Amino acid sequence: MLNIFISGLERQSGKTLVAAGLAGTMQSLNYSTRVFKPIQTCAKDLNGFSQSQDLAFVKRIDSNIETTSSYMFKSSYSPLVGAYDAGIKNIDLNKIYNDYYANLQLFECNIIEGSNSISNPIGEKFSEIDIVKTLNIPLVLVVNPKKSNIDNVILGVRYIQNSGVAFQGIIVNDYDEDSENLEEKYYPEMIKEFTGEKIIGTIPHYDNVEGMTPDTLIGNILTYVKIEDL
Repeated sequence: MLNIFISGLERQSGKTLVAAGLAGTMQSLNYSTRVFKPIQTCAKDLNGFSQSQDLAFVKRIDSNIETTSSYMFKSSYSPLVGAYDAGIKNIDLNKIYNDYYANLQLFECNIIEGSNSISNPIGEKFSEIDIVKTLNIPLVLVVNPKKSNIDNVILGVRYIQNSGVAFQGIIVNDYDEDSENLEEKYYPEMIKEFTGEKIIGTIPHYDNVEGMTPDTLIGNILTYVKIEDL
């Protein structure tokens, strides 16, 4: 039904918000849904175990969503540095592949969330985009006008286009269509014009993401995102 990889150009772009929103929406429509985060950085200790804060947010939106991860690192740096810091010599793409395809057929929707960015170093010779290639699923890019200027988005999209992965389109997060900042106001139009890629949706700014109710997030996904394009 829905199998996509959600990535961004940098941290705090809104990947987790989009992943949780899409997962919660599909689950609310009675589609069995899983969110798989291959690599979690900034993991927290809870009762002696490492916990993914991103997957915990997904669970808060709907506890029926299945959540899984292959690697969890406490480091806030890139996964490659996080692995070194944790004493792991190599992040194994085969492990990520096997974890993704394990029980894949049990879920109608599988949403995979990347780590820090699409070009983030994962191993000594590969980056996050190589995970997308390995899993062989379409990519959705989440961009934030308050984090990435148009120049960086154009460069990032060209990097993805040159990679050969199936590029589904772009979701603009934290968007204010009435912004006095003209670059932000015309952000979606400029991205579409200069990259030729589809804008799947624009998600508005939230003052308190952590305090957001599931109904609010799901309602806004249904309102602002063209789910049929996914």
